[in-house]
Amino acid sequence: MLELRHLRSLIAISEEGNLTRAAERLGIQQPPLTRLLRALETDLGIQLFERHARGVHPTSAGRSMIKGAYEVLERVEDTLEDVRRVARGESGELSIGFTNSAMCHPSLPAALGEFREAWPDVLLSLTEGNSTLLLSGIRDGTIDAAFIRTSIADLSDIVVELILDEPMVVALPSTHRFALSQPPGGLMLRDLADEDFILYQSQYNNGLYKTVIDACLGAGFTPNIKQKAPQLMSALNLVAGGLGVSLVPQSVHQHHINRVSYVLLAPNTPLTAPLYLVFRSSKMSGAKLYFIHQARRIRTAEKAHKTRMTDA
Repeated sequence: MLELRHLRSLIAISEEGNLTRAAERLGIQQPPLTRLLRALETDLGIQLFERHARGVHPTSAGRSMIKGAYEVLERVEDTLEDVRRVARGESGELSIGFTNSAMCHPSLPAALGEFREAWPDVLLSLTEGNSTLLLSGIRDGTIDAAFIRTSIADLSDIVVELILDEPMVVALPSTHRFALSQPPGGLMLRDLADEDFILYQSQYNNGLYKTVIDACLGAGFTPNIKQKAPQLMSALNLVAGGLGVSLVPQSVHQHHINRVSYVLLAPNTPLTAPLYLVFRSSKMSGAKLYFIHQARRIRTAEKAHKTRMTDA
């Protein structure tokens, strides 16, 4: 069977033109190299080198064989380097998951774009889903990191970090009375007690769905849930159609701007939309570490922005 050591030996013999010097270059004795060459020629049934007093010279068949040896070894080295780069996190694939509402915040698409510029050889794979689906992907290793709206209890090697905690606003049909005449100090949650609510929910009623329900209960009323949508964008479509009102993260305010009005809640309303970064602390490639660092920069930038707003 032809092995890589045979190819390296043929190249050394050809370049040195002498079995003794080729053996020294390969770090072996001449007799084993001579036996290797003879055995290879016998197996192939082809004479690869002509022997003469001053050394050896490849035959036409030998030159063709040596040319192929260079090509094979080059491909092998390229493959090994690709493997090394994947192991270092310089290439390969990074899988990022996110909930439907997460990508509405401009910081997240910006972070993905910056990552692609910094790591152009890493394939960025994106997965959209609810928190339950994304957490399952984190656990089984099919997703490297994910942005979710639901906090989870500490698990063995799964890290959960709060990245954003953005205000929530009231999404109203553009013809709604609160849209046409907005209260100067913002809406109180109790102002919505008689409204038909459109909420978006995951399979287990967690995330923002539970946040909204708990906030309404805290304001003294149980929301009249007229419609349930599978995702936030679906809920906004229903608001745009005049079917009710919803409470959404402020970052979605650019959607349906002609048919939906977004009204601020009164200051100190205990209702925000958290966004968490979730990842496994094991198998931390260079690319994954870099992406996590970028996500943490979003948190730092948001804190700095809130400080500036407060000082102003």
